[in-house]
Amino acid sequence: MSSIQRAYQNLFTFISKNPVYLVCSIIYYVFAVWFIGGFMWWAWVFFALIYIISLGVAFSPLGETLLRLFNRVRRLETAREKQYLRPIFQEVYDKAKTVNPELGKIELHIIDTMSVNACALGQHTIAVTKGAMKPFSEEELKAILTHEIAHILNMDTMALIYTMIGNGIFSVLISIVKVVYWLMGKIETLRPYVDVADKLFEGMTFAFLFLMQIALAVSDRKAEKRADEYTITLGYGEDMVEALYLLEEISLDGGEGIIQKLLASHPRVTRRIENLEVRLGVQDGK
Repeated sequence: MSSIQRAYQNLFTFISKNPVYLVCSIIYYVFAVWFIGGFMWWAWVFFALIYIISLGVAFSPLGETLLRLFNRVRRLETAREKQYLRPIFQEVYDKAKTVNPELGKIELHIIDTMSVNACALGQHTIAVTKGAMKPFSEEELKAILTHEIAHILNMDTMALIYTMIGNGIFSVLISIVKVVYWLMGKIETLRPYVDVADKLFEGMTFAFLFLMQIALAVSDRKAEKRADEYTITLGYGEDMVEALYLLEEISLDGGEGIIQKLLASHPRVTRRIENLEVRLGVQDGK
């Protein structure tokens, strides 16, 4: 299978597992065709090609390479990094491969920051920060790596790429509209009407993007829950709970406002702990 075929296969698999992203893309697409092309045939074709080509590149190996560059990840380099992290990751990867034979090759990388974090990028990259190597025990780190492997298995990692493409196209459209309004505003007789139209457009754009962000945030929180639960499948559920307790202590900040909660990509740490403890039989969730 060529890299192009694999890229579009990844795209179709991602959409089938995450239909909310397809819905958002269709809304973006129809808006672009209507606003720029007035539903003319050439607009349907033009924007379809933009989406197809952009997503094809994003879901290809080139897209993953760009993600690694943007996130400033690097390969394991020092002897300590290799001797400590490789055996931990290999154990987790081998277990995941046994349960999910379809799992592809994954490379472990480092991010040079002392913040405590780990992430999965594309379909073949997991990165842990330098700061995550110290506070967690080896078993807790295995649980965290299992969580990230689950994101790759569920193709949650492609959500970021997909969102970047959609938002990028939408941002270009908004910029074009702003330029058109600015030029029209130079005509004295049109200025009052342009000002009203501009305010209406800004309000509609804000409302639309806000609703899309909420929908995607809900999907992201469900993905986090699935990834947490996969740690139980591989036998690291209790270790994941301990890692989350530690993460709660590190990140405790006094709570968030309603808007932050609506737009949060992760469930509250305590809710993640509760979900795992209920599934492990530690508590009944009441």
